[in-house]
Amino acid sequence: MTDIARVDFPITLGDFYLHFYTQRRPVVIRTSSVAELGWQTHLWSNEYLNFKAGAHEVLVLKRGGARLYEPEQSAYIPMPFRTFIQDVMAKPEGDSNTYLNLQTDKVMEPPLLQLLGDFSIPIYFKDVQLRSVNLWMGNSVQAITTPLHHDFNDNLYVVVEGRKRFSIFPPQQAPNLYPRGVLLGVDPNGNIRYQERDKLPHLAQVDIERPDMQRFPRYAEAAPQRMDFEVLANEMLFLPNGWFHQVTSVGRHIAVNFFAETPPAEKLASIHKTISERRAARQAHKAAGT
Repeated sequence: MTDIARVDFPITLGDFYLHFYTQRRPVVIRTSSVAELGWQTHLWSNEYLNFKAGAHEVLVLKRGGARLYEPEQSAYIPMPFRTFIQDVMAKPEGDSNTYLNLQTDKVMEPPLLQLLGDFSIPIYFKDVQLRSVNLWMGNSVQAITTPLHHDFNDNLYVVVEGRKRFSIFPPQQAPNLYPRGVLLGVDPNGNIRYQERDKLPHLAQVDIERPDMQRFPRYAEAAPQRMDFEVLANEMLFLPNGWFHQVTSVGRHIAVNFFAETPPAEKLASIHKTISERRAARQAHKAAGT
């Protein structure tokens, strides 16, 4: 088992691109407070969220009672945001079967649209093509676990309240994690291709906490590549396209994430080369001036 890289904010944009973005390498970036990003999410009390966006309708994931999320036993239902706050976020015991996460395919929707003044795009994603910005909210005395899956975009995930536990695997382990879809291949930039994109092909079939090694024997090859770590409030996780991840939350938790398109491998290599050459030129110039 390997460890996730951790760095302190502000890591320069050049360092982020050189060591993580172009290398397709996950990293946790720690801040003393997301106020360093210019954010005001410390204001997000139940009363404030209700005042700013309570009247707007949101889609809330109602899960079945199983330990892990099962798509066939779950459904998105519409409700006023204030109802979600009252029934989940404001209750001491919360609700382990009700969760606010991805809405639709729009770039941004309520309630984030009504909270725009409280957050902004972090510097590390300011030059990328954003696909969507999403709010993740839940509250439960029991663990809420989203089972192992991967995204089709780069992900910058900022925890503003609570904590999240991640277990992740690199894209190259896809054949050993038994995704639901018919796997066609893994591209050099981490993008994972399937025969069909519908029916949630990117969900892994193996339960990594209780693996059935008779059904999924190749998981033995993936297990040594697993990384387990927590992302705390005021930290952000860069998770490149294709990295499988299982996420567990307990207690009250709020996060904002940014999905971005992944450049082709040739573009990533070009960015890496340009930054490296510029740094070498600056170092040579400094050496010549001493």
